[in-house]
Amino acid sequence: MSRQRFQSGFGLLESIVAMALLGSAGLVLFAWLQSSLETASRLREAEQRARLQLEAQAWVRSLNPMLQPEGNTELGGIRLQWRSEPVEPVRDEYDYNGQLQPIWRVALYVVHFDVSQGPVKASWSQQVAGFESRFKQPRSDPGG
Repeated sequence: MSRQRFQSGFGLLESIVAMALLGSAGLVLFAWLQSSLETASRLREAEQRARLQLEAQAWVRSLNPMLQPEGNTELGGIRLQWRSEPVEPVRDEYDYNGQLQPIWRVALYVVHFDVSQGPVKASWSQQVAGFESRFKQPRSDPGG
């Protein structure tokens, strides 16, 4: 009668193969996690820049680059700087009644904006119309 040996558990070779497979899977998982964290960080920074731009846009709507070609302002912790360059020369514009004497001077500008709040910074450019009245506006005197 021949003796049969029964094996119980893992042998040395099987354990090494299992550890190699587990290590490879761990490396792939670690690389995927690192990539996901970097992507999440970039998305968070982009979201902060977009929020900053949206908050600054409310003030930008009131900017007249013909009267304020460059400058900076502080808006509740947000610092906004701008500088403008004319795209078209200033021209006279008539009102809708077709008067012979022009009432407005208008021009188109490209305005470059830099906005920051702490470490978050954003920059963009947009076209903005500049205008001014050709007539002096009468000042109202509150004293009478």
